[in-house]
Order: sequence, then C-alpha cells, then structure tokens
Amino acid sequence: MAKISELIIQTILEKENLLVRWLFRVQYRRGIISYYTKIHREPSLMFKNLQGSSHRLKAVGFRLLQSEGFIFMKNSLFSFKTLVVTLASAACLAAPVAAWAEEPVQPISKGHALFNSMQEHIIKISDHIKSTVVHIEVLSKVGNQRRKATGSGLILSPDGKIVTNYHVIDKAQLITVILDDKSKYTAEIIRDDQQTDLAFLKIKPNRALPYAQLADSDKVQVGEWIIAVGNPYGFDRTVSFGIVSGKGRFIPGADNGVPLINDFIQIDALIDPGNSGGPLVNMNGEVVGINSIGVGRGQGFTIPSNIVKDVDSRLEVEGHIQRGWLGIFMQPFTEEYASFIKQPDLRGLLVSDTTKDSPAYKAGLRSGDIITKLNGKVVNADSDEALNRVKLEVAQLLPNAKVPIEYIRDGKKHETAAVLGVQPNVTTNDIETSYGFIANEITVASELEYRLLDRDGMLVSKVEKGSAAANASLSVGDVITKVNDKPIHNAKDLKDALNSVKNDKHFLITAKRGLIKVFCLIDTSTYGVADPSKTEKEK
Repeated sequence: MAKISELIIQTILEKENLLVRWLFRVQYRRGIISYYTKIHREPSLMFKNLQGSSHRLKAVGFRLLQSEGFIFMKNSLFSFKTLVVTLASAACLAAPVAAWAEEPVQPISKGHALFNSMQEHIIKISDHIKSTVVHIEVLSKVGNQRRKATGSGLILSPDGKIVTNYHVIDKAQLITVILDDKSKYTAEIIRDDQQTDLAFLKIKPNRALPYAQLADSDKVQVGEWIIAVGNPYGFDRTVSFGIVSGKGRFIPGADNGVPLINDFIQIDALIDPGNSGGPLVNMNGEVVGINSIGVGRGQGFTIPSNIVKDVDSRLEVEGHIQRGWLGIFMQPFTEEYASFIKQPDLRGLLVSDTTKDSPAYKAGLRSGDIITKLNGKVVNADSDEALNRVKLEVAQLLPNAKVPIEYIRDGKKHETAAVLGVQPNVTTNDIETSYGFIANEITVASELEYRLLDRDGMLVSKVEKGSAAANASLSVGDVITKVNDKPIHNAKDLKDALNSVKNDKHFLITAKRGLIKVFCLIDTSTYGVADPSKTEKEK
C-alpha cells in the first residue's frame, strides 16, 4: 500500500505539465459524495500517462473521475499537488483490507504540553474540592408514601455548616449527610430562604472538617472554564467540566409557584438530578456558585456565590430576610412597544398592574405607566433578564426605603417617590398529597399571577401526569373550595379534610376555575404517580 502511494506521488510529479490546477472537495449532500476537479486533458489521457501505476489503481481512479460526482471547473482553487493526497487516498481504498492490520494505530506517547498541563490542573482542582462536597440523603413522607431523595452540599465551616438548595431538603423529616470518608451525620436545618433556593444545614462532626470559601462571583466571565461537582443519580462526587455560557439568567419560578429571587450563572457543564447543592468552581479552585437547576442539553443554572454570602449573613443576623416591596407587576418595555406608542427612543419598564394599597399604588403609579428611572438609576428593561435585574435591585432594598421614581404617562414625564413596604410572605404553606397534586395557600404573588378574585381556598400549583388528580381533571390554577361538604379556606382545612376521606373509595373536590365551578371525583385507590412503587427520586 505504501509503495503504491509513493509510486503515485512520483508519477504525478513527473507529469506536472499535465495539470494546471486541482480542486478536490467532499460534500455530503443528500447522501451523495461529490468530487470536483479540473485538468487540461481528458481524465482517460491522464491515467494513460501515469505509467508504472497498477492497473487496479488506474481503474479505480478512472471510475472515480468518470463518476457522476465529478464536475470539471474552469477556475480551481488548489494546486495540482492536491491530487497527490486524493490519489494516495484512492490507493488506500483500493488496497486489500488485510493491509490495515500491518500498521496498527499507535497511541500517542506524549500529548501536547498545553493540554497535559490543563488536564493536570483540572485533576488537581477536582481532588482539592471533592473533600468539601457532601452527599445529602433526605427522607420525607407524602400522604401514605415515604420518599427518599438525594442531593449535594458544600461544607462552609470546619464545625459543619453546609449550604445546599432549599428544594433538596424541602419537606424533609430526616436529613443524613455523608462526608468524603463515608462517615454519616444527621443534619438539622438552621436557616433557609425559599426565594433564593438556599438552605443551610448543621452537623456535629467529631473532627475539624475541610471547608470551602466563597469567592466573588461578580468576577466570573462568560467563556471561562468551570467545574461542577456533585452526586448525580447518587454517584458520589462526580465532576463535570465546561464553560460559563451566560450571566444574569432569569428563571421565572418554581414548581410550587414561589417566585425566585435569582440572578443565575448559566453553564454548559452537566447538572443532573443529584447535582443540586454542589459547588461551581473556577480554574483558580474558587467556589463561585451553588448549582441549582439542570434542564438538559448542556444547560445548567448556578446561584452566584455573592447571593449565597448575602443570604447567609442576613439570615444569621436577622433570622429571616425582609425584602423591599414596591407592589407592581412589571413586564419588559420593548423597542416594538416603544414604536407602537410612537416614542421609538423611549426606554424603561412597563407597569402592567399595581396591587391595591401597595407603595407603588400610593405613589400614584398605575397600569400602563412606563418607569424610566428608579432609585436614581436609568431603567432599560427590554427583556426578561433586564427586568429581573430591576426586581433584584428592589428586593435588595430595605423596607421603609424612600425610592424616587420617574415615569411616562400619556407621553408626559412625571416624578414621584414610593416608600417601600415589606415584601408579603411568598413562602407558601403547601400540601403535597398522595393523589398527585400540590395545593398552596394563596399569596399576593399567586393572586396576581392567576388573576384570582380573593385569597380564599387552596390553589392547585402542580398535578402529576397519570395521577388520581389528573384522571379527575383537576388542573393547575384551580382553587379548591370544598372536599365533599367541608369548606376549604387554608392548608389546615385541606389537610384535615383529606385525612377524613383517606379510607373512602372516592371523594369529591369542588374548585373554582376562573369564574366557573368544577367538580373532580378522586379515586383514592390511585396514588399520586402512575407507578406508586417508585418512591426514589433525586434532586
């Protein structure tokens, strides 16, 4: 095979005067391989002059040149020497298959120094951070079912303070933390913040633990390399590698309808079930975030470390976080909307609604107003992400703060000031049932989101596919008002009512769906999921 290739090269070089220019390109188009070339003479004459080559090679080459895929072009881009490579490849194809066995592919003894150095660095960082990552097991009970969930956490102090996601430990009856050395400890929740999806645990180790320090996440740059560490699907301390894909990402909400206060870092490193609560680490070995959400296809979202530090310190001092509240429902003010109202250069945010008696309402803001300046800063909320920035800035202000506001109404500029209130409780008192639905007490946020007339009853925030609730046509957004003949006003009412019918074959849920009343007959023999035997899940 090698001799044939050498012969072709030698022959072509001797016959250089036969060729002017040569172009060879392979395209896969509709399953057809196309070849492009140009020579001065007919292809048959070229192969006649390639004396000394094998008849088989000439036949193969002639068939290639004469094939339907060959198009002769007047202006080629490559020199005739491209033919050397092309025909050498043809020789390889023409050679017997057994010839491949004579020259097996050899491993590369030494890779590129840059890649070797990078690989060693990643291994070093991974080994360094793994000892601070813990495996979290959570036992909970939903209805008659016991559930076991797993997640990840990061040790923040030598005496055993651990940060994880709120959704990892939500509704936990027992939390077990497994350290790097496989030792196990029972953990207690010392503080949490549902709106940022953060929770802080405490264990009592018998030794000082290795711990991580949180770095400045504001220094994270799009495109930089990062490492995510966690326990996906229960596999301890798994490492995934990628880059920062974006910053300031906004996730609209959670499964239970609680609005998230977030400013996520987007990464393409895999975040699988069980990774939640694990660290995001930069190439300096610094923790820049806590992994929270994975949506597949290389899209993961991480809570910035600066938010983690802020929430931790405020919870430690205040016991709970009080956030400023303006009381308006915002939406992006786009260039298209600006053009529609014949003010193409106008920038700001659109007030779609105001809560009655809220700080914004008392300050004179109404639906349709366009806020152009808030607390001394120019507003340009032309996207959901930009709008989220404004919400974050308001939420980070303390109640009773006086906030100056400039806005446009009917083409005229106005000025006012709002004294921020305390953000109403958005942490829901929810009931997760064994019939496949979750119901929440109605908050200010959910009242606005679902356009409810009052806060009486329990709002259905989730319905499991294939569950008893789904089979009975209960839907997200329904407000439960009765179970059989028992009125439902709050979570306690619903819990008591469901306990009273657990031995019944059927029971009736009466609910409001918008302005109409619906009746949903629940079959108690059907559990909340299609396969009730599956009680394991990872977070």
